[in-house]
This record gives sequence, structure tokens and C-alpha cells, in this order.
Amino acid sequence: MKHSSCLTQFYRRFSTKKRCLQIMGTSLGVLLALCLPLALLCFNGEDYIDYYPGSSQSNVILTAPHDGWIKLDSIPVRQKGCYDSETGQCDWHHDCSNPKISRKCNAITHADLYSSVIAKQMRETIEEVTGEMPHLVVSKLHRSRLDPNRFRDDAAQYNEQAGQAYDAFHGKIQQVHDALAHQGPAVHFDIHGYTSHNADNWTELGYNIRREDLNAGILDPAVSSIQALAERVDNFTSLVSGEESLGKLFQEEGFRTVPSPTYNRPADAEEGRPGKYFRGGYITRKWGSLEGGQIDCVQIEFPQWIRDDSDYYGPKLGRAMAKWVMRHYPKPYVNNQ
Repeated sequence: MKHSSCLTQFYRRFSTKKRCLQIMGTSLGVLLALCLPLALLCFNGEDYIDYYPGSSQSNVILTAPHDGWIKLDSIPVRQKGCYDSETGQCDWHHDCSNPKISRKCNAITHADLYSSVIAKQMRETIEEVTGEMPHLVVSKLHRSRLDPNRFRDDAAQYNEQAGQAYDAFHGKIQQVHDALAHQGPAVHFDIHGYTSHNADNWTELGYNIRREDLNAGILDPAVSSIQALAERVDNFTSLVSGEESLGKLFQEEGFRTVPSPTYNRPADAEEGRPGKYFRGGYITRKWGSLEGGQIDCVQIEFPQWIRDDSDYYGPKLGRAMAKWVMRHYPKPYVNNQ
């Protein structure tokens, strides 16, 4: 909502409150009756996302949900939820009564620093290679206020403004997906970063396959976020960790990547470490082809050192992603060989 429209609605609201103000008759009453409603009225969730449109023929979208920087005082810091042992559910109200247990209902509040920056670099390189500019959606609220990679109750914790920003973020993704769906197969890259296990020092590609299943060599396309692509290839294992994989192309650009031909599974971490791994979160499951459709989703997790030098590493990563897109999501790209 633009400021002029907001003020128009404010004056309309003022006319209905005039009698109330005459009765209250105090400066405090004026502030409460006018200023606070105006602040709520003027909040627009779309102001807290950045959308970079793609070209009309692009079949790629990127999202960066965890690199926001805005910390509004009107949105409280997200907290651990209360765990209900009987239902196995978390209550995300801040005044909930059951015990708050981190391992059950944790609320991660740190940002994936510079993940949106490297997303922009990759986006530009994909356009240079394919001739088509991908779409990009970025959340501007800090993760301590909103986590778009969670279902709504956990993400916004019942704050009205955070909920509006959440709806704006996912609403924009829906708008882009609706447009892509008319063009055939498409892919969504959800861009993240980690600092929790830097000893592994690798890039992680999440297809919604659990770490335990990757370690055991159990690769079931039916539980993956790239089901649509899996139906178009002969060998799903090759697609995830072999010659047809995005991991192989990242490795060729010089990045240790799991899964890939070199590191098929997280258990392949060096020095006897078990190897940590993120399979993908809410965005991967919601916006991929797990529940059908022709739009796949891959979560990509980068260590901090890659994000710290996005200008150098972003084009390398974007080049690998562009090659994978042209191979598995063919269109009449300008630069396609």
C-alpha cells in the first residue's frame, strides 16, 4: 500500500473516530486512537520482500529466505516453542505453558549472511550463459523476526506483521510458479548458508532425501523434491550423485559438494567425521515436485567462506547451475549448444 493510499484510509478512519476523540479529550488518547491504528494500517508485507523479475521465457526461480536485515521493534524476536508430549506438536505462542524444548521446538534466529548476495551473482551468470534471467525473491526481515522457511505458525509466531510479510514472500513465489507452470518443466533453487559445521567445508545439495538414506544408498525419487525431473531420466542415482548431477558440475568448478561423484553421501566426510547435511526445508518440500507438478526444488547450502567472496565464487556456481538447467530443463536458450 502506497503512502497516499494509506493516508486516505487514515482520514476515513479519523472521521469515524472523531466522536471518540472528543470524549477521550487527552493527548494520550489522541496518540493511542490515531497513531497506533495508522501504524498498523500502513504496514505492507510486500515492503519486506525484494522481487527481481526474470525474463518472460525463464524457467528458473531463486529464493533467499534467510539473509534479511530489518529488525522491526513491532515484531518480537522469535522464541522456542512449547512441546506437547501428548500430541507431539509445538505451540509457537510466546505465552504457551508447556516446557520449551530446543531439540523439539527450536527457533533458529541467525541469518545466512550474504546468501542473497551470492544468489544475485548466480542469477546474473545464469542469464549470461542461458540468455534468460531467472526470477529472485528475497526476504528483507531478519530471521529473528521471520523465518520464511517454516510453516506459518513457526515462521511468524502469530505476529500480524510478520504474518503479512510471510504471506507476501510465499505469495510472490506462488505468482512466479503459476507463470512458470504454463511453460513446462522448471526449477526452483532455494539458497542458504551454514556456519554450524564448517569443518565439513562443503556445499550441500538438498533434494529432500534424508542424510541417513543418502548414507545407506537409499535413493527413492518418490520422496524427493525433484520427482518431476526423476520421471524424465533413466537413472535417479546418476541424477543425484553421479554423472548427471548438479554436484558433479559444482565439483568441476572446484567446490567440494555432497552429493556428487566424489562425495556420494555425508558419511564420506574426511578425518572420520560423520558429516552433517541439510536435506532441504519447508520451501523445498512445499515448492518442489514432491506433491506433483513440473517444478522441482533444490536447496543449496554454502559455507560462509564462499558467501564472503560472492563476487568471485558466485559466477562459478552460476555457470554450473546454468549447465544443469540447460541439460535437464531444455528450452530454446540463446546460448544453448
